[in-house]
Amino acid sequence: MIRSFSLQDAALVSQLQSSGTTLDLRRALLWPQNSLASAVMTFMPLGRHGARTLVMRESLNGAPVAGFVQYRERHSQPEADILFCAPAIDRADAEANGQHIWHRLMSALTVRLGEGGCQRLYARVLDGASELDLFWQLGFSAYARERVFAREGMPADPPRAASVWRPQRSRDAWAVGQLYAAVTPKLVQQAENLPRADALAPYRESFGYGIDRRYVVAQADEISASLRVIRGQQRCWLQLMINPAALDRADELVRDALALAPAGAQAAYLSVREYQSELQGAIRRAGFADFESEMMMVKHTTVMVKKAVLKPLPVIEGIEVRPTGIWRHTPRTSASAPAERAPLAR
Repeated sequence: MIRSFSLQDAALVSQLQSSGTTLDLRRALLWPQNSLASAVMTFMPLGRHGARTLVMRESLNGAPVAGFVQYRERHSQPEADILFCAPAIDRADAEANGQHIWHRLMSALTVRLGEGGCQRLYARVLDGASELDLFWQLGFSAYARERVFAREGMPADPPRAASVWRPQRSRDAWAVGQLYAAVTPKLVQQAENLPRADALAPYRESFGYGIDRRYVVAQADEISASLRVIRGQQRCWLQLMINPAALDRADELVRDALALAPAGAQAAYLSVREYQSELQGAIRRAGFADFESEMMMVKHTTVMVKKAVLKPLPVIEGIEVRPTGIWRHTPRTSASAPAERAPLAR
C-alpha cells in the first residue's frame, strides 16, 4: 500500500533516510536536513522547506518491503519536483528490491500528481547514477545537463565599489525572458514548458523572496547576462546565463558574481547548462573546481486528448429526403435515337 506520510511512519522514515538518494543537489547542499524533519515540517505553519512524502509498505515474495519518496509542488505552476527517494538502488546487489520500490513509488506519484492537475514532474539525477536507467523506463526524458562547480571559501579581497551587475528590476523581466529564449535550445524550452507570454521563464522555480536574489548586466534596454544568487544556511548557489555575444567579458562577469555571494557564506556553488560550456574556463579561473553533473529530467503526467465533435448536418424543416432513382445513359445508335431510362436497382 502506498499512502501519504503520517506521524505513524516516523520510525520508518527515520530508519531509511540514511540509505536514500537525493534528486535535487541544490536543496541538499543549501538546506541540509534529514528526511524525517522535512516530512514533519509539512504539518507545521509556514513549513517552506518541508516536503510532501509518500510511504510504501507492501509484501514482495512473502517478504515485507518499504520505502518512501519526497516531492514538492510548485506554487505558481502545475509542476512538481522529486527531492528524495529511499532506499537507494544498488547495482551490485541483484537481489535488492530497490528497483521494485522505486518503480512502485514513482508510478504512484505520477498518477497522484496527474489526478491533481500537475502536468510535469521533474527530477535532477546525478550523471551516471544507478537511478538513471529506472527513470528512462518510467518514461522520463533527459532534456539538459547542468554542470556544477564548487569553491570552498570566499575571496579575501573586498568586493569592488563598482560592479557590472545590478539588481534586476521588475521592468527587466521581459528582457531576461528574451535572453533565456536566445540562449536556450528550443527542445529545452519545450521541456520546461515556456509559454510565449511568460517572461519569467528562467525563474519558474522560485525559492522565496530574500533567498533568491537576481541580477542583470544591461546595456540600454538589452540584457546581456543574468545571475541568480540563492542563499542557503552556510552556502550559496550561483546560476549564470550569458549571451554568447558577451563571452569576451566572461572572466569579469564570473569574478563580480562571486563578489555578490552573501556575507558569511563558507562555500559557493555555480551551475551552468552544458549548452553554455564556453563559460567553464572563466569559472575555473575564478577558483571553482568541478563538483558534479546533473541530468535534468522531466515526465509529462498529462497528454492532449483529441475528442471527436459530432456536428449535425443542416436540413430544411418539413422536407423529407428520399432516395432518388439512378439514371444511366446508354450510347445512342444513331443521332436521332433518344436516351433510354435504366431500371432502378433492386
